[in-house]
Amino acid sequence: MRAPEAHPSYTKDMHTNRTPLIAGNWKMNTLLADATLLATGVRDGAEHIERIEIVLCPPAIWLTEVANIVPKGKMPHLALGAQNMYCAESGAFTGEISALMVREMADYVILGHSERVHVFHERPTLIGEKVQAALAAGLIPILCVGEDEQSATSKTEVATMLQKIIEDLSDEDKAKLVVAYEPVWAIGTGKAATPEYAEEVMTELRKHLPEAARVLYGGSANDENAKSLLELPSCDGLLIGGASLKLKVFLTMCQVADDLAHQHGHKSKHTTHHE
Repeated sequence: MRAPEAHPSYTKDMHTNRTPLIAGNWKMNTLLADATLLATGVRDGAEHIERIEIVLCPPAIWLTEVANIVPKGKMPHLALGAQNMYCAESGAFTGEISALMVREMADYVILGHSERVHVFHERPTLIGEKVQAALAAGLIPILCVGEDEQSATSKTEVATMLQKIIEDLSDEDKAKLVVAYEPVWAIGTGKAATPEYAEEVMTELRKHLPEAARVLYGGSANDENAKSLLELPSCDGLLIGGASLKLKVFLTMCQVADDLAHQHGHKSKHTTHHE
């Protein structure tokens, strides 16, 4: 279903120091051949997308292989992220990966995703420790927060969740965060939050973050609703799940974001990378 167009009273005042970001969370999908093909397609198809940052988050087992296609620090508009990490630097934590391991190949890490909370029972305290460990290692956390059900108290509920996770961070560290608002009831359902509802919650989240911190929307974002979401005043980009596995759809969404960034005065990252 196509989401409603953005409310006509919205005026997009995109902060040009906040680079728009489109992140693709592949979750537990792709075999090696699929991951290689998808990453190569994004790399080649996004060659002329200049004003936004694209982050690919493959399963951890494919990070090394995808890093050969998207090498760390080589492309100003394209980077890698991990889907999770543990807060310890090393030790007897079978099956886990650390921030120090992630930073060998990636710049970002998704933390606190609703699937980690609901399936693996991660609590705000642990998520907060992971955020601190990621920042200490030089990674940029994509911190996910969202409510289970849509209600009149949603924005307060989500803001409280954010505050609990980041309460021990300095303002300097808070400014480095990417916060992804993901209404749990919308994830994987094909039914995104309306732009009006998403804007209300993201506006509340911004009250607890420095101006430089980026806020994304996630939750059944696709090529049909991307523009109406990206035009929201409080939205700096999208965290995309299922649609990120479809090369043409994902590239279309990246292009929409890049076109809007151009309209709002963002400079080419290719140019600034060489200045």
